[in-house]
Order: sequence, then C-alpha cells, then structure tokens
Amino acid sequence: PDMLDVSAFMADYEKMYQDSLLVEQDGFWVGTPFTGIPWMEAMLGCEIIAMENSFVSKPAGATIEDQEDIILDQHDPWLAKYLEYTEALIELSNDRFPVGEPIMRGPSDMLGAILGQEAMVYAIMLQPEKSSRLLRQLTEAFLQVIKKQQALIRDFHGGRSMGFYNVWTPGKCIWYQEDLSALLSPDLFRQMLRPCGELICRDYEYTAIHLHPSSFFIVDELLEMDELKVIQVNKDVGGPSVAEMIELFKKIVQTKNLIIWGDLNEEDLALIQDQLPSIGVYLHIVAEDITNANHLLQTISSTV
Repeated sequence: PDMLDVSAFMADYEKMYQDSLLVEQDGFWVGTPFTGIPWMEAMLGCEIIAMENSFVSKPAGATIEDQEDIILDQHDPWLAKYLEYTEALIELSNDRFPVGEPIMRGPSDMLGAILGQEAMVYAIMLQPEKSSRLLRQLTEAFLQVIKKQQALIRDFHGGRSMGFYNVWTPGKCIWYQEDLSALLSPDLFRQMLRPCGELICRDYEYTAIHLHPSSFFIVDELLEMDELKVIQVNKDVGGPSVAEMIELFKKIVQTKNLIIWGDLNEEDLALIQDQLPSIGVYLHIVAEDITNANHLLQTISSTV
C-alpha cells in the first residue's frame, strides 16, 4: 500500500469528473477509491501482484483445515490506504460530486481469494459448517470497511451514491457482488451465500447486487430477498446479447429494480425501450468516447 501515492491520482479523477460534465447524462459521476485494487483481498492478507493491465491477488496459502477465524485488522495498512483515498476524494470533490464505494468483493470472492477458487468449492462441499462461519466473518469484514467509509462520506443533495454505477439514492446505500457463485449450485448458493447477502442488505435502505450471466441461475433466489432492491446485470463481452437476456430482464423488473451495464448499442436501446418499463430500469452505457456517449443518449431521448 505504501507504493500508492494517492495525491498522484487526483488529476486523473478531476479529468474524469470534468469529462462527465460533457455527457448529457442523468446520473452523478461518483468518485471512488482506485477501483483496480482488489481491496478486500489485500485487507485480508492476500499478496497483491501488478499484471500488465490489472492487479490480482494470490491465495494466502491456507487450507480450509488450517484457516483460522478471519477478523479484519482495524489498523491494516490497506484499510488505511482505502480510507485515505476516500478522504482525498472528499476534499477534491468540495461537494461537486459524490464519493462512494468502488468494485468490492463478495463473501464467496473473498473466500476464493484466500483459499483458491477450486479449493473454495471443495471446502464449501466438504466442510460446510466451517465454510459458513468463515463466509459470515468475511461478510462482517466487508461491512466494517463500508461502515468506516460511510462515516467519512458526506451527503450529496441529501443522499448517497453507488460508485461505479453512478446511481444516486435518497438514503444509505450499498452494493456487492458474488462472482464466484458461478462455481456453485443453486442449493449451495441458497445455503451458503444467500444468508450473507441478506446480512449485507439488512442495515441499508438502498441495496444492489452485481451479476454476470454466468450466475443467472441464482436470480430466483435474489428475487426472494426482500431487502435487496436492485439487480445489476452485465452485458459481458462474448456473453449473451440483450435480445437473449430480455426475458430475464422482464422477470427481474416484476419485483426488483434493474441496472443494465455494458456496451449497449442502438439496437439494444431500442429493444430495451420497447420491451421494458422506464420506471425501475437504469442504463449504465459504456461508450468509447464522449461523442458516442452523447449520440446514444440522444437516441434514447428522441424515442421517448
């Protein structure tokens, strides 16, 4: 963490904010701690390695048999660096933009990072009681980090914002992911991970989960989680098209709000507008540049 000079990042944050003002969007741009770092893994003791285009964590080397209880070190240097980013962004913002939570890992992702992904699956199957306890402890660690960040953040126009998706909410908000749910069965998700999600959502008014198509089999469970308000779905590169996902979108919006994230083209937008309600559906369009972004937004406006 001492290799990260927070002040050196601030010029890039300022540029991103200024670029956001050139796009005729509805959402506020949200400043978040550097999203490229696997923060939770780092705080839990995993070694962080810089690759050519990203950062990854190495499993800590523990097995499910010798893994002890997982308790967040309140003085961990990675936690201190995360909060340093938060404080620097609050100062940079000067109430011009909200500050929020970046991409963080869910309980399954954290356990997979500590044990290794394949080992996590075997641990959950062969030692469910210990795995369940560790998943609960990882959930508590994540919640402690977000609570510390939330204590620093000021309200923005009377509310808070979900980082990465730029969604403003009129109250406390949190979002999480369970990407490694893709390695489990629906039954194992219900038994091991749904309770973690319910705990995450319990104390927040506005809640969301990030979802890849590889985890679509857990949607029915998510729809039954009363305190989960939003399901965010990726249009992944190489994954199913919007046309192939539209029936699932229709199912989600019957009981939940929906965020659709990805490189949405004009055909995608036309289909979404034709098949889905406007209320309760939020589009986070990934565009190649400002010109393209405004063109896509004009396409939406012209057909409303």
